[in-house]
Amino acid sequence: MKAPSRHFQKVLLHSFILMLGLLSFSSCQKMTKPSFIVLASDRLSFNSYSCGEDRGNLHSGFNTLCQESIRYTNTYSTSTQSAASLASLLTGRYPYEHGIHRNQDRVHAELPQLQEIFKANGYRTAFFSANPNVMRRTGLARGFDLFEDSSFLNQSSYTTRLAEQTKQLENWVDESRDPFFSLIYNSDLETLNGEEPNLSKVENFDEKLNQFILFLKKNKLWEQNYIVVVGLQGRSEYERLGETPYSNLHSENMNVAFFIKPPRQKGDEGINLKVDNLRTLADIGFSLIKMIRPEFKTAANDQFSTVDDSALWTRSDFNSTIGLGEAGVRNILFEAVNTWSSAPELRFALLNGHNLHIENQTDQIYNRLNDGLETIDTASSSPELLSQNSALFAILREKAGAKKWTDFKPEASKWSDSNRRYWFQSAERDVIFEKEKNRLTHEKAAQPLSTLLIYYLNSKKEKDTLYEEARRASYNVALENIWGLWDPKKKWPLP
Repeated sequence: MKAPSRHFQKVLLHSFILMLGLLSFSSCQKMTKPSFIVLASDRLSFNSYSCGEDRGNLHSGFNTLCQESIRYTNTYSTSTQSAASLASLLTGRYPYEHGIHRNQDRVHAELPQLQEIFKANGYRTAFFSANPNVMRRTGLARGFDLFEDSSFLNQSSYTTRLAEQTKQLENWVDESRDPFFSLIYNSDLETLNGEEPNLSKVENFDEKLNQFILFLKKNKLWEQNYIVVVGLQGRSEYERLGETPYSNLHSENMNVAFFIKPPRQKGDEGINLKVDNLRTLADIGFSLIKMIRPEFKTAANDQFSTVDDSALWTRSDFNSTIGLGEAGVRNILFEAVNTWSSAPELRFALLNGHNLHIENQTDQIYNRLNDGLETIDTASSSPELLSQNSALFAILREKAGAKKWTDFKPEASKWSDSNRRYWFQSAERDVIFEKEKNRLTHEKAAQPLSTLLIYYLNSKKEKDTLYEEARRASYNVALENIWGLWDPKKKWPLP
């Protein structure tokens, strides 16, 4: 067979080089559209950090966000429950509209979700769940190419930490050069054990957040993409009498952190922009949807409107005066749900201007303008506002098909304290088990911790399915039954 001519070889080589160039150009073209990376964290409160001028900690993720992003100081969650809050972020709706109140509920099928809109516009989509708070059964997996909700099953605390989720994101991003929308649901601030002994939960999270940002910068994902860090609930630094983190609707438990870093060219100055306007997770979700589908509209809602900030997030000049006018005083709705009840029972709070109306055994109204800690109940001097809001709450509950939650400290919740100590104070488990053993001498009611005591008393007993079941149920009870596993008729073995 005759060998190809030198001319033909040159043509073939040039064609090959041209083809590689076109492929490279095509690959680069795919990356010109910015991607979106959202980190949504349990218990990331508005006061978890300080953005003062003296922040110089190079190992602080919050420090980087303070210097290089738009920071919102007055953002609120829509629910004390993770699945409900995330659903508001992904639909731009309140829980009574999207249908998720508890982690075992399911989002309304007819509602478009953020990830579906991204996917329809050429984006890859991925979701990484930290624990059983958010699983496929919620319907939030719809539209995600990858929905990772099982990695926590191999973790000792049923929680996947941010470092592991970062690796999951890295592996997924490396699969393609296409633009993407990814959401990491993290609960490092909620986990009950495994913390660094010399660091608070917030300090520990701040270091992990810094490592996450360094990963984004190292892999060239920081400058040209949108990075969102947002809390799903706040955190109370002091105990409200008769309240738990899952029932408390005061501002400290609902006011969350929110940062968004738009794409910036290398060498651009940091944004360092602060926005004090009132926002909710529903507003954030609605604004993200509008960035991809500007013509998107939600059903008219005279009581609870949503605000679109997409024009701010997509602008090129962040140094000019920012105009974010409000159309009058907005109504903002929060909710909590009875996690121990088989049927949904809801408790509402409504923020209107300076007034915060919280449902209770006797409803309360606080004037936040002169009562920042919300300790002075002014309901007796506001009978009209009390009546008006209570009528609205009744209508919302009817729309949600729920009853009113009135018992904020159910009988079943008495087991939470002992189980929480078991997980949070692992070094003191011998003392905890001794207390449980003493309790059983005069109370015959068993609970998950009672069964774990069997294995503690007999260390040689092989860890079987009963042990794993009791352990998982104990973690669920420690977190106020937010996974919905509590069964009052369950007969736990007694030691």
